[in-house]
Amino acid sequence: MFNLVATGLSAVALLVTLYSAVSQTGLQLRSNQLPALDLLADFRSAEFHERYSFVTQRLLAEYDPALGLSGLPNDVRRQVYDIVYYYQNIGVLRLADIVDDEMVALLRIRVVKVWEAVAPFVLREREVMGTDGRYLLRGLEDMAHEARHMPQDIIDQLMHVSRTQRAWRRRRASLRRPAALRQLTAPRVPPAEE
Repeated sequence: MFNLVATGLSAVALLVTLYSAVSQTGLQLRSNQLPALDLLADFRSAEFHERYSFVTQRLLAEYDPALGLSGLPNDVRRQVYDIVYYYQNIGVLRLADIVDDEMVALLRIRVVKVWEAVAPFVLREREVMGTDGRYLLRGLEDMAHEARHMPQDIIDQLMHVSRTQRAWRRRRASLRRPAALRQLTAPRVPPAEE
């Protein structure tokens, strides 16, 4: 009898430990996404969108790619760096498995447009830097290549999973709220006196 109780308690302890480990893993994954959330804050800025428009619509028309990045005027170079390193950072976070393919699916058109606009400048800058420059903005280049070649069915699947997960979280939260409210508003029954 004692062995059965000990075995049962061990099994319960194992299940509690497994549950804690799985919960901890989920928390860790969510905490790794905090840098990505910081990056997304820039999207609320009108200045960010103005710089993006300049880079994707006017840079190639107004400046010679033979200048490379370092040959651009300071104010122009600052705008270009703000945009390219924004997307470069997302690419780096993706390589580190902090953000996933869903981010590429969401930003795919923007990433491709940015790379198309700056590629001649970056390639020239790599030439100017010599062999050490071959990795300049490589994360952005790779992410743009993957975004350009991401099949539409994969994009649709990623977006559907994202919507499904968000809907499930909302449903789960809405189910918890009434139960919590019932618990808070339930009449309190005083303990029975003996």
